[in-house]
Amino acid sequence: MEPLLEVKNLTKTFEENRGGKGLFLPRKEWKKKGLTAVNQVSFSLYPGEILGIAGASGAGKSTVARAVTRLLDVTSGEIFFHGKEITRAEGKARDEVYQHMQMVFQSPEASFHPRHTLGYSIGESFRNRGYSRKEAQKEAGKLLRVCGLPESLAFRYPREVSGGQCQRAAIARALSREPELLVCDEATSALDVMAQKKIVDLLRKLRQEYKMACLFICHDLALVQSLCDRVLIMEDGKIAEEGRTEDVLQNPKSRAARALLEAVI
Repeated sequence: MEPLLEVKNLTKTFEENRGGKGLFLPRKEWKKKGLTAVNQVSFSLYPGEILGIAGASGAGKSTVARAVTRLLDVTSGEIFFHGKEITRAEGKARDEVYQHMQMVFQSPEASFHPRHTLGYSIGESFRNRGYSRKEAQKEAGKLLRVCGLPESLAFRYPREVSGGQCQRAAIARALSREPELLVCDEATSALDVMAQKKIVDLLRKLRQEYKMACLFICHDLALVQSLCDRVLIMEDGKIAEEGRTEDVLQNPKSRAARALLEAVI
């Protein structure tokens, strides 16, 4: 089977914050010249697979996610999607990638326009494809149901629902593009335990029903173990260990994996 996503020797070095450079770094890090957030990272993700990327804060997980989704330019390396290089895709080429790849962020409410209802935001991609406003609203309701939410939430604003509901609505919005790959960047870290379980159960369901692959960025190994087929353990911008999730967690060989396991215990 050919990889859906292939990353080769991905490296990202942040320079001093000028003209927006370093935008995705904490403010205190902006003045550190030459900070290498990701260093020679390579991996593949196959159709229908859920691949976890785990590591402590600052390990480089989110930088990988943002580079893969073209929200961040890379310093060097290559990214392939369906065998086509997208490393520096811009304009229409980047828009084409977004038709098949969607991202869910850590803060669900912040990812929605505060003055638009959830249904309006979810229906945007349908309206862009020529659906009437009424038809788009209907499709948004269907996707909310797929994500375990009542259609009535389509008429509510992000601030009017819980964090877990808002995150599932964000996944519903991502599904409106019918993506082959969903990139979840710490999508559960801002939620309580019950809301986390619902998100994990939903991602598992979507993999089964939609045959959708998922890149699951997370620092919680318990969630990674319950969801992911394989896992990459990152430390200091590099891959410290990788393999089948069960194998890595039962017999960790790297210091980074052992430290994460000790934190769970």
